[in-house]
Amino acid sequence: MLCSTGGDPRPSILLVQPLKRRDLLSARSLFESSGFRVVSASTFDEARRLIATDPPDVLVTELKLGPHNGLHLVLRSRLDHPEMTAIVLSHFADTGLAEEAARQNATFLVRPFGNSALLKAVNRGLDATAVGPAGAKNPSSSSPKVR
Repeated sequence: MLCSTGGDPRPSILLVQPLKRRDLLSARSLFESSGFRVVSASTFDEARRLIATDPPDVLVTELKLGPHNGLHLVLRSRLDHPEMTAIVLSHFADTGLAEEAARQNATFLVRPFGNSALLKAVNRGLDATAVGPAGAKNPSSSSPKVR
């Protein structure tokens, strides 16, 4: 796991949502009730500061973040934290954006999507980056699982 603030062993999620997109509060509740530690940011710059000081295990970001977008955040974050799971949420299906997300090894989810799809994307990303002590993939990841 990347994030270690306070010795909390739960996987951490940085949820990036503009102030006007407060419907993601339900995503926060979903993640917390599923055993994740959640930190929120409302701007691109705030998210960058949080990633620099305490990188999360998972970045879940809206595509639209004012003058920047969620893919910009993923791209910049990947420079220092290539192992971080990234999920970009959008209201619009866009093949070009989905392809760019794939090039950045990020999941691109288009609304509407259910809670189970969001949790599966998070768990799939965590499972893909779970590394054991010797650097080998760890088949028994400690991340919360969708049941």
